[in-house]
Amino acid sequence: MKNILITDSLFIGSEHEEMLKNAGFGIERLDKPEATEDELIEAIKGKDGYILGGTEKITDKIIDAADSLKAIVFTGIGYKDFILNHEYVTKKGIAIANTPDGPTHAVAEWAITMALAMNRNIFALGRAGDKKFMTSAGLENQKIGIIGLGRIGREIVKMIQPFRTGKISYYSKSRHEDSEKELGVEYAELENVLKESDVIFLCVSSDAGENFMGGKELANMKDGSLLVSFAHKGLIEESALLAELKKGRIRVASDYPMSDPDFNNLPLNNFYCFNGSNAFNTQASIKSISDMATESMINLLTTGEDKNKVN
Repeated sequence: MKNILITDSLFIGSEHEEMLKNAGFGIERLDKPEATEDELIEAIKGKDGYILGGTEKITDKIIDAADSLKAIVFTGIGYKDFILNHEYVTKKGIAIANTPDGPTHAVAEWAITMALAMNRNIFALGRAGDKKFMTSAGLENQKIGIIGLGRIGREIVKMIQPFRTGKISYYSKSRHEDSEKELGVEYAELENVLKESDVIFLCVSSDAGENFMGGKELANMKDGSLLVSFAHKGLIEESALLAELKKGRIRVASDYPMSDPDFNNLPLNNFYCFNGSNAFNTQASIKSISDMATESMINLLTTGEDKNKVN
């Protein structure tokens, strides 16, 4: 019997465990959100599959201890942020798959929610704030910028259009002319998207590089504009962002907290963040991701092929 290691308990519920068992697999769950290297070295031994459901980081030592491993399935999109040695993994003949469509709608929904909350001054006007009456920008007629027109970027465009926004422009390292026609968006260079947009959604992966949104890029943002970010931590240069926010020149909504405690002293209508990443975390998203991860693992261990296998 082939055996599968599953970490954490957020993903892969009882129905998915049953699917795996019915497919002929044994299951061992390491029910920790962030297992240590030593714990994973011990748990990975004798496992043919590994569903990475926590936030642990995979190292060479863990892979070297994997004496039977044939496939790793990551429960999300950005597998490179957790399988840090993904090139080493694939060189060892271990397949990697992710669940690219699983969190798409939930993350886009969160991004729209934050854009509405910030542009309607929800935090300043509610019990957390001290304002009683403010005229807000809303989303109507606001120029929208999308940085990274992948799955989530495209979903945001579709979801935001009923709010009667102004022009929607996007920047991506590759143009998507089919999407331009389908979605009614315009391509522009990054500098122009930043300078012209009232609301900007940062939709790039960690492949964009450390401090992708650095001091120069933040300085190019329009006065009073809003940056909504659910991207990998490290893509925004925190020191430059803090400087801009202290001036009150721009506003930011983030799916994760910043490392500098000074961010916590900023007004909520200028900077709002979650205490930990939750943009993806809806009931529907968790089920979709778990469905995809289970299907991928079964496919990889029975046929060696899967549509969600990454290159």
